[in-house]
Amino acid sequence: MRVLITNLSVAQNSGTESVVELLADGLRAAGHQTMLLTTNLGDMADRMRRRGHHVVDRVAEIVDKPDIIHGQHLTPCLTALARFPDVPAVFSCHSSFFEIEAPIPHPQICHWIAVDEACRAKCLSRGIPEDKLDLIYNAVDLERFRPRPPLPASPKRGLLLTKNFDHQQAVRVACARTGVQLDELGPATNRYSNQIEKDLLAYDVVFATARMAIEAAAVGCSVVVCDARGFAGMLDTGNMERWRRANLGVSLLDRPTTAENLMAAICSYNADDAATVSAYFRDMAGSPHFIDEHLRVYDQVLHAGLRATSEEVALGTASWIEEIAVSIPHRKWLRIVKEMHGWPDAIDQLTMRELLRANTKTLEGNSALLTALSQSTADLIQGGPGNHAILRQIDDRVFRLSRFVDEVSGLYNGMVPLFIRKMLLRIRMRG
Repeated sequence: MRVLITNLSVAQNSGTESVVELLADGLRAAGHQTMLLTTNLGDMADRMRRRGHHVVDRVAEIVDKPDIIHGQHLTPCLTALARFPDVPAVFSCHSSFFEIEAPIPHPQICHWIAVDEACRAKCLSRGIPEDKLDLIYNAVDLERFRPRPPLPASPKRGLLLTKNFDHQQAVRVACARTGVQLDELGPATNRYSNQIEKDLLAYDVVFATARMAIEAAAVGCSVVVCDARGFAGMLDTGNMERWRRANLGVSLLDRPTTAENLMAAICSYNADDAATVSAYFRDMAGSPHFIDEHLRVYDQVLHAGLRATSEEVALGTASWIEEIAVSIPHRKWLRIVKEMHGWPDAIDQLTMRELLRANTKTLEGNSALLTALSQSTADLIQGGPGNHAILRQIDDRVFRLSRFVDEVSGLYNGMVPLFIRKMLLRIRMRG
C-alpha cells in the first residue's frame, strides 16, 4: 500500500511530527510505501529520508500515485486532495484548539481520527459523522524509549519540555525552592534534541504535556502535566487511566501553572507510584497497536472505496479553498494566520495596516538619517586630523543606529507575512 501523509512540518520533533515519524516507520516496517508532503523541511526530514521515506515540500515531487491519503493539518492536506482527487483520504485531528487541525467535511475524506476525547468532541462539533470517526490514542515507540533505572527516593534533576514561554519562570522557581536541578528543551528554549529518548534517562521529574508527557511516563520519569495553558498536576496511579483518555493534554489543564501548584506537585513525587504509571503506559501505549489501528482504518476506507462523484469532490475542494485561502472576509484563514504568525486578536486589518505604515516611515527616516551622517562624515574627513574625535563619535552613533535599523528590519520581516509586506508596498506606491 502506498500511503501519502501530510503534515505542516517535518523538521524538529514537535508533537505531530513525532506522530508522523512513528506512523511512517511503523507502516514501512509492515511493508508499506510511505510518502510525506509538508510545508517545512528540516533535520528530521533528512533523517527520515535516510531510513527510506520519501519526504518533500512540493507536491510535484510525489511521482507515485498513493492508494490512500492520510491528512494532517488543513493546508498540506488540501494540496494533496487537489493533486489526487480520485484517492480516498482519512484525516487526523491532533488538537481541539487550533483551527489548522480542525476537521472540515470533504467528500474525499472517508474517515476521521481523533487522538483524544477532546479532539473527538471537536470533530463531532464540526459535523463529522460519529460512525466515520475513530479514537486512536498517541503511542510510544517502546524500542526507542526504553525504561530508565529506578527513580531515586526524592527528585534531583528535572526537565522542562516546552514550546511556550509563559510558565517557564514558575517552573524555575518551583524547582529552585524544592532543590531540583532544572534543564530545559523545546522551541521556547531554542534548545532541541534528536535523542530525547536518551536524554530522558537522566531525569527524575519531567514537566510536559501530551505526547512528550506520555514518552516521559513510558521511560519511567515522574511527570507533572503542565504548560503555559494551564496545570493538571502529578500523573499518578489514581488519574493515569482518565488522563490517558485525554492524551495528557489541554482538557486537563484546569488550574494556573503557578510556582505554588508546581511545588505541591513536586512534593507529591513518589518513585514507586511513578514505576506503576510507567508500567501502565508501556502496556497500553505501545506502537504495534497504534499501527494496527491505522491499518484497520485504511483497509476499511479502501474496501468501501471513494463513493463521491468528481463533481462533489471538486465542490468540496473549492469550499476548502474559500475557507483557508487568504481573502477579504474573515474566514478560517484569518484564525490560521493568527495561530501561525502570532497576530493578536485585538489587531484587525486596518490597525495592522496603520502599524505597518508607521514602521515603514520609521525605517525610511532612519535610512535618510544614515545617508546624511555618511555625507557629513565624508566632509569631516576632508577637514583633516583635527576632526578625528568628532568622527569617532559619529562612527559610534552610526553603528548604533545601523544596529537599530537592522534589528527593527529583521523584526519587521520576521513577524510580518510576505503578503502583508507586498500589500504595504502597494499602499506606499499609491502615495
